[in-house]
Amino acid sequence: MIVEAEAPTAPDPSRTSASVTVLAVDASLAKGVGVAELVDTAAGTQVQRLGGLGDFSAVSIRGSTLRQVEVFLDGIPLNPDGADVVNLAELPLSAFSRVEVWRGNAPASFVASPIGGVVNLVTRDAGPTELSASYGSWDTAHATAFTSHRVTPAARNYAASPVELQFFADAFHTRGDFVFFDDNATTYNVLDDHFLERENNDKRQVNAYARARVERGELAFTLLNAPLYREEGLPGATTLPAEAARLQTTRNLAVLALDAPGVQASVYHLFREEILDDRDGEVGTGREWRSDRYQTLGLRGHVAFAPKAWIVPTLAGSGRLDQLLTGDLLGNEPDVEHRRASGTLAASADLRFWGERITVSPVVTGSAIASNDDVVELAVDPRLGLLFRPLPVLALKANAGRYFRPPDLTELYGDRGALEGNDDLLPERGTQVDAGARLDLPPAHWGRLAVDVCGFWLWSQDRIIWVQNSQYTLYPVNYGKTGVQGVEAAVDATFVDHVDLGAALTWQKSLNLTAGSSLVNNELPRTPPLDVNLSASVFAGRRARLGYTYTYTAPNYWDGANLYLSAPRQLHGAFVRAQPTERWPTMELAALNLFDTLTEVVPRDPADPTDDALAVVATEDFMSYPLPGRTFIFTLAWAI
Repeated sequence: MIVEAEAPTAPDPSRTSASVTVLAVDASLAKGVGVAELVDTAAGTQVQRLGGLGDFSAVSIRGSTLRQVEVFLDGIPLNPDGADVVNLAELPLSAFSRVEVWRGNAPASFVASPIGGVVNLVTRDAGPTELSASYGSWDTAHATAFTSHRVTPAARNYAASPVELQFFADAFHTRGDFVFFDDNATTYNVLDDHFLERENNDKRQVNAYARARVERGELAFTLLNAPLYREEGLPGATTLPAEAARLQTTRNLAVLALDAPGVQASVYHLFREEILDDRDGEVGTGREWRSDRYQTLGLRGHVAFAPKAWIVPTLAGSGRLDQLLTGDLLGNEPDVEHRRASGTLAASADLRFWGERITVSPVVTGSAIASNDDVVELAVDPRLGLLFRPLPVLALKANAGRYFRPPDLTELYGDRGALEGNDDLLPERGTQVDAGARLDLPPAHWGRLAVDVCGFWLWSQDRIIWVQNSQYTLYPVNYGKTGVQGVEAAVDATFVDHVDLGAALTWQKSLNLTAGSSLVNNELPRTPPLDVNLSASVFAGRRARLGYTYTYTAPNYWDGANLYLSAPRQLHGAFVRAQPTERWPTMELAALNLFDTLTEVVPRDPADPTDDALAVVATEDFMSYPLPGRTFIFTLAWAI
């Protein structure tokens, strides 16, 4: 008997022990939504931003640091081993068909064991040509173009294989000069409070990718190239504004991949250059004009096979060479070079019993890292996942594992404006445990419903924390031992083919557990105890849709001493979309921060429980980096 079926294109959360959320890039999202906003809707995630549209944003998962999350593009790491923080604002959402958020125990095929988890961005499949153009507040302009074609080259004496060609381009610009509240750094004096315009906060960015794919029998070869250019002002903290500091970023990712039954392999080259121009010494510790050039050359591959129906083993491996060149453009000093080589092997297996109702998934990952200063790090990290499906609609899950992350070259040797490295850092090691359940009701006449609930515990040894001093300079230090525990829950539902509902809640408690430290039992910086995301939309097919979003982030400390407490943040959004006929473009008007929330009221001195006085502060997502008020974006989109 021969059974033929299409291989699943996306992970099924009901058939894996891991906690995974698959976020589709579809019509339920407003056109103004970016990767950061979409990732933030998943349970267990918190996105940290440095201001308004197009500003730096990065994700934390289950209370992890930003570097403890690895971001992949079609399975290729953009920050291997947590090297650097991936700026989600650099990644245009319309380039992707879905975003996978793996919390904790990610599959061995990623050849990674990040303490927080994995975010995997999957580029679009073939489809019609699409164009869009947006314009909104603060001269924000955005344009995208996507096209795909299937070409059969002319050939002589043999049947040529068709080639699938895709091209995507994205351009973004904003002045970013929104109005914000400034207390002039005098919390106890309200007479000098005023509203100002954010200066030197403009952004210009161009993204693209080109992909060619050719199939020859059961083999498929893919060539992908994804360049980025970004130029922006660095406005600095509100109390220390910068009027001339600039940052220029150039990135290129080139990938050659091979796909065959049970086998995937790729070679890739990642280049990134950042040029910081702070010749006035506004954002750093002194006058700077420098370049940092990162290069990674890597090999990745994994093999999966099924010798028996009840066992599917997988063997995966990767090798990588990293280089960091730092140059002083102000003093014309010779470049300083740092190199590092690493290799990782991962062995796993899915053991299936009782008609696939029970799946046991052991994983062992081994890593070796050597740098040019003769430092060698070795780590062996086991993980185990358990999946029990007592009913077709119910999945019970549990995972436990150890994780390892060495400090990256920026943390060790960086010197970029307000960021300074620390070459005494130790590698991070972590242990994570989670247990939860997923209820996934099949589609019916009334709609569909999926509910996820999970509890998690994360312990880290030598966790690397970026500490902000009184001059707003960040430098990394090791926290001896830390712990985060929490509960995450999510609901995804559609009713009567006209209503979409989504909800995600994350409650967590974080503690510094370093015995003998003056910070022991304090909360970890930038780890909010409660985060809520809600969304709802009413639609009539493709013709019209009305949507609403709500986010709440509870107050959290910005420093290890727990002296600076952020304000609670509640933001509302809405959009309306219409397409009168197939011949018309889709028209959409979106409003972010609908109620123009610019200020919040907080305790004047959270470190003093006897002080009952309150203070008015700006709505911020990161200390002294305000968020914009009400923002309108109008978009026209065509499908040809």
